[in-house]
Amino acid sequence: MTIVEEKKSNKWIWIGLGGAVLFCLCAVGVAALLFMNIGQQFTEGMKTDPEGAAEAAHTIADYELPPGYQEQMSVNFFVYSMVVIGPGSMETPSPSTEPIIMLAQFQAGANQQQMEEQIRQSFEQQSGRRGLTLKIVETRKMTIRGKEVEVITYEGTDDKGLVMRQLITTFPGKDGTAMLMIMGNPEYWDKEEIDTFVESIH
Repeated sequence: MTIVEEKKSNKWIWIGLGGAVLFCLCAVGVAALLFMNIGQQFTEGMKTDPEGAAEAAHTIADYELPPGYQEQMSVNFFVYSMVVIGPGSMETPSPSTEPIIMLAQFQAGANQQQMEEQIRQSFEQQSGRRGLTLKIVETRKMTIRGKEVEVITYEGTDDKGLVMRQLITTFPGKDGTAMLMIMGNPEYWDKEEIDTFVESIH
């Protein structure tokens, strides 16, 4: 190879390296911008005021709140939205022995099992109870928003040995598949009140 040819070869190598570096920098910039946008959308989609949470909840379904309960927070993130309904308020929460209601909605294509697991994890974070091991204790039919659905009740213990009960069902929401999950201590489980709430969903 002559000196001229070697210089030309080196020139193209440096041009190629420069292009690769520029591509990497652009990719990093796009990724950073994407994560910033995702973080911003997640923050904007989170509401911790009762009015905002109630507004988000009623985009999923309408219902009558149990006595002493109110919407506490909501999260709206792309194809998935969730609302936490509980006794008291975020400022003056009631003891975690009372059941917590979680109402969620996800668009077509979302994985229902993953959504269910995310809701369960959210409950564990809210209540401070980890490692729940549950088994089915009751399965029955109820009508929600004009459709007969299967309502399943589980019971089990967390990693501290505390007994928990969980009711879960899915039904047609206003804009996708809706999921209802209610979790709490069986000793404070008012079946009549919970059934009244479930039957009020329309």
